[in-house]
Amino acid sequence: MIMKKSLLILCLLGGMLQVMAKKTDHSHDYYMEWAERIANSEMQHNEHLWMADFRKKPKWDYTQGLVAKSMLELYKNTANQRYLDYVADFADFFIDSTGTIMTYKKSDYNIDRINGGVFLFDLYHFIPKPQYKTALDTLRSQLDTHPRVKAGAFWHKKVYPHQVWLDGIYMGSPFYARYCHEFNQPQYYDDVALQIIVADTYTRDPKTGLNYHGWDESKQQAWADKETGCSPNFWSRSIGWYCMAIVDVLDYLPADHKDRQQLIDILNRVCKSLLKYQDKKTKMWYQVTNMPKREGNYLESTGTTMYCYAMAKGARKGYLPEKYLLEAREIFDGLCEYSTQENPDGTTSITRACAVAGLGGKPYRSGTYEYYISEPARNDDPKVIGPFILAALELAHATPHIVVAKDGSGDYKTLQAAINAVPDYRKSRTIIYVKPGVYKEKVVIPASKQLLSIIGNNPENTIITYDNYAGKESPFNGTLGTSGSATLYAYPDDLYMENLTIANTAGMDQPIKGKGTQAVAAHVSADRVMFVNCRFIGNQDTLFTYRPHSRQYYKNCYIEGTTDFIFGWAAAVFDQCIIHSKKDSYITAASTNEDAAYGYLFYQCQLTADSLTTKVYLGRPWRPYAKTVFMECEMGSHIRPEGWHNWNKPLAEEVSYYGECKNFGPGADLSQRVPWSKKMTEEEAKAYSLENILAGEDGWAPQTGIIRYEPIKQ
Repeated sequence: MIMKKSLLILCLLGGMLQVMAKKTDHSHDYYMEWAERIANSEMQHNEHLWMADFRKKPKWDYTQGLVAKSMLELYKNTANQRYLDYVADFADFFIDSTGTIMTYKKSDYNIDRINGGVFLFDLYHFIPKPQYKTALDTLRSQLDTHPRVKAGAFWHKKVYPHQVWLDGIYMGSPFYARYCHEFNQPQYYDDVALQIIVADTYTRDPKTGLNYHGWDESKQQAWADKETGCSPNFWSRSIGWYCMAIVDVLDYLPADHKDRQQLIDILNRVCKSLLKYQDKKTKMWYQVTNMPKREGNYLESTGTTMYCYAMAKGARKGYLPEKYLLEAREIFDGLCEYSTQENPDGTTSITRACAVAGLGGKPYRSGTYEYYISEPARNDDPKVIGPFILAALELAHATPHIVVAKDGSGDYKTLQAAINAVPDYRKSRTIIYVKPGVYKEKVVIPASKQLLSIIGNNPENTIITYDNYAGKESPFNGTLGTSGSATLYAYPDDLYMENLTIANTAGMDQPIKGKGTQAVAAHVSADRVMFVNCRFIGNQDTLFTYRPHSRQYYKNCYIEGTTDFIFGWAAAVFDQCIIHSKKDSYITAASTNEDAAYGYLFYQCQLTADSLTTKVYLGRPWRPYAKTVFMECEMGSHIRPEGWHNWNKPLAEEVSYYGECKNFGPGADLSQRVPWSKKMTEEEAKAYSLENILAGEDGWAPQTGIIRYEPIKQ
């Protein structure tokens, strides 16, 4: 278990908003304090999570799943063990050792029950009990046979045949999308997107731009319009569910998916339409969305909070224009002012939450205006608690401490100036957001700038670059060496960097006379350092994993180069990265210390090459005790059959460790590998796991998105 004092900021690992304002009305800490206040109050109101939604008897349902998801997101951001324990106790109460979920019945074909398990993805990462995976598989299997309308969308429930409700899109689609992502089922992404598109096609009202609560394909329900099949009114929470579904699905739908832009367009249309009906004083929305002035209608917090979350996340991720982040901040302020109250026991409640609403059933719910306003509002409904915490976290993530903007719209124009402004040995994490631009500067991050996060907008448009190289004349009557050529020097422990390109362009336009262009992009001499969705661009010696006995984690990164372009002493994991060779040469040159247990692990990476590059070695030993393993990687035909080279060091054949396991592709054939390389067994591969390489004595687990927020107490 991760130490209590480590802070998890997974949601920060999603990219910062490209349109970040220079200053904000509230600090990062302000939003975090609200998230914790509501979560702590919820736990005080309900000793056990199954009691949420005012339950007297346990029932596996979507409301508890929503709160559990929000609690785990908060755990990622605070390292408060209470939040993880609260959710884990809930999961273990419902899920037995075989993975059976108490009270869940697949035969009910109730789409709500799917969302009951949406939190299990994160919980399984933090506590990898096999029964959690079995429960996920069970819920996923329901979608294989869940009844559908002819257009392909799931029925809301078996007891509501031929009906698609906006609520149900949230109940099924984010779970479906994440399962595809987590467990490698890309063939179902089309079906995930189809759910949202079908709902929009049949519930969209061209006059208002809003979506009706439900649609009956059969047009037999009393609430259904006999021509369109739509329910007669717009219910704010149902639209909120729909908006949240879209932004959450987009987390996992591939960037090049054919329907991605259509989903973004739907989100933009709905959000634009919603603003027409917003209450200008409170910044909230009414129970029946488009009738704010009609008698009996009331301001409603669940739908409002869901819009806040969707707009904040949509803007932060770049799906929505800049103004929606400002809108989300105003909505959040309105909720805090008009829909919260302090209680005598010291807790805080969220008010104005519609208890429940639906269509059909017993007693029959007609979908009329009179029906919706007859549903009572109450305090502390879980359908507002979860989205409120998620909205607060989104706004916190969109509020860095320092903004860098080349055009002067931030706090500093250069990244180095921003780094210099961070206090030395600060006791909590500092977040620097870098706006799009090409920043030509040599960047040095001193060891004293501990607990630093540097987050760009996108590696395609946020670029740190320089052009030094080994052999270049220095101002001190000498020449630079390889170590002195880097664009970026990273020294502090617990450094986190995301969404950036780090490039050294020396020799790219024209060869440097008489030189092989040893020109380092990043010189990384830090322990517990993470790079997520970054690009490392260079030629020879692109990435220098310098520090012995340090642990470095590279997730979803792109690394390109020519000779020995990943090299050094560190224990480094490359998780789902693209490793691109630009020349017939060598990918790695590890120099692992003799006493080090691990060197490099390439896990589920893709090895690619330029079209004229056909003869590439996986690695050679810079020092004899080099350790490098490729596991479950796709290897192109450019990989040489022998795989490895000894760098003319016979000792290396005896003491190095070059291993491969479960790789695939034309370059993965082991039949002609050098005899001193290792064809790893299952047990050997298990020993060379991400967990074993990275955990150390302090339990570091970056593969779950964990970064530290406070220093380790010695």
